[in-house]
Amino acid sequence: MIRKKKVLRVFEGFAGYGGGHFALNRLKEKYPSFLFEIVGYSEIDKYACELYDLNHKDDNGNKLRNFGDITKLDPKDIPDFDIFMGGFPCQPFSTAGMQKGEEDPYGRGTLFQHIMRICEAKKPKYILLENVKGFFSKKFQSTRAQIDDMLREMGYVFDKNNKDESPLRVALLNSKDYGIPQNRERVWMFARLGGLSEHFSMEPPKNVTGALMADFLDPKGYVPKEMYLSDKQIEHLKEKHEIDSFKVEKALCFDVYNKKIKKDGYSITITMPEHNSLRVIEPDRNREIVRKMSVTEQFRLMGLEGLNINGRKVDIVFGNQSYTQLSKRAGNGWDVNLVTILLEFIFSQLKDIEENWLD
Repeated sequence: MIRKKKVLRVFEGFAGYGGGHFALNRLKEKYPSFLFEIVGYSEIDKYACELYDLNHKDDNGNKLRNFGDITKLDPKDIPDFDIFMGGFPCQPFSTAGMQKGEEDPYGRGTLFQHIMRICEAKKPKYILLENVKGFFSKKFQSTRAQIDDMLREMGYVFDKNNKDESPLRVALLNSKDYGIPQNRERVWMFARLGGLSEHFSMEPPKNVTGALMADFLDPKGYVPKEMYLSDKQIEHLKEKHEIDSFKVEKALCFDVYNKKIKKDGYSITITMPEHNSLRVIEPDRNREIVRKMSVTEQFRLMGLEGLNINGRKVDIVFGNQSYTQLSKRAGNGWDVNLVTILLEFIFSQLKDIEENWLD
């Protein structure tokens, strides 16, 4: 008798453009027998919802159900699921934000409690969470302890009475170590109902391909003209940040925040446009060329191709959203390339104790 392969049921919280969903699609391409179903997602940003709905449908071509504001979500309304995945708001823990943590005046620092509330009711097999590097600073130790205590009580350990057993496996991963030339450090956390072995790892083997930011830029002629700074703006930038020259041999990133040209060839972290911290410097023999990074370049550095030329495989469509809104989505999103690698690595370690999800 042939046993029917089980479908991995997924709920995406704080979904954004659906970085987790994109990664699962990519795993499906690599492992055709891999079966998954998004039972729903939670997102309140109008533009993020629009982008999600444009790019993700059910098997019948219909929109997936958005359960809306996670703070108002009744777990009874959600179908059962096997994995909760989500990057809860990072601004309260980020150096680019106010670092108020749970004291965040907008209430974003306590949203992890709603993840716990939902998971306590639904008891998914797995929980995959993401946040900025700052979340694991000493300042937010009490928040991390709360999450550990909640997960322990909910059964995400072998032994609830063993306070030395952490329910979370944690890793700080950088996109530039896994094939995307962006210096993007993020904390990844994973828990399994019933606990994980002490040998379980959240650090996939690194894959430094040698790719540089210059390799991820749009072909010449495809960058919108409005991205380019005028000569006057470039002179102002030089004077303000004490830069002698923007003449370069190859395309490089200018880190506005730290007032320096990144000579290593990598991009700094893609952030929301209001932080205004990144410029691209193009090589030219005759003059200095500085510009903003295009939308398609930002998403390419998040592991997604959106430029439909030269037979490129397009992963994401943008609709009619503005540069500002799309840049916000990229800055808040998941590096799909890294999430794909991480999920594959996680599932490869679970195959001896759970479903062999990928084969």
